[in-house]
Parts: sequence; C-alpha cells; structure tokens
Amino acid sequence: MAMRNVPLKTDRLTVLVSPEEKAALVARAKGLGLSAGEMIRRAALEYQPSQEATESELVLNTLADELLVAANEARQALNSAEKELRSTLKSLRKGSHVGV
Repeated sequence: MAMRNVPLKTDRLTVLVSPEEKAALVARAKGLGLSAGEMIRRAALEYQPSQEATESELVLNTLADELLVAANEARQALNSAEKELRSTLKSLRKGSHVGV
C-alpha cells in the first residue's frame, strides 16, 4: 500500500455559531456526506468575495485609516490643551497668593 503525501491537519480554527446555525451546517454537511468541519473548510477555501464587496472593503479600510489618524491627532491636541490648561491654572494659583 503506497503512502499518500497528504499534509496532516493539525491546526485548529474555532468559529462561534448559534445553535441554529450549527444545526443547519451539520445537516447540510450530512446531506453532502461530509463532516461539518470538512464542508466548512472546503467552502472557506473556495470563497471568492464579489468585486463589489472588495471595493466596499477598500473604502471602509481607507475610512478606518483616516479615522485612526484623526483620533491620534485629536488625542495629541487634547494632551497639548491639557498641558496648557495645567500651566495656566498653576500660574493663576500662584497669582492668587500674591498680596495675601
């Protein structure tokens, strides 16, 4: 008997599904004569996103990048404003003790 050179499946990927989704996946796999894992593996490996989805993902990724930059800039501006406010408060407190 010749040994086939088939890579062992040793890594695990966990996917959370609802009980209803699991039942539907198991039933569909059973109807195909496959395990649920094998059916899901095949479906995932053959998945090709539509061009529309790909374009939408690019737009969303660009927006997410821009949002991250804006959030970082806002954080820096707030930190700068906080430093200035603390400095101003310190000066005002020093000034309130003068002539007391």
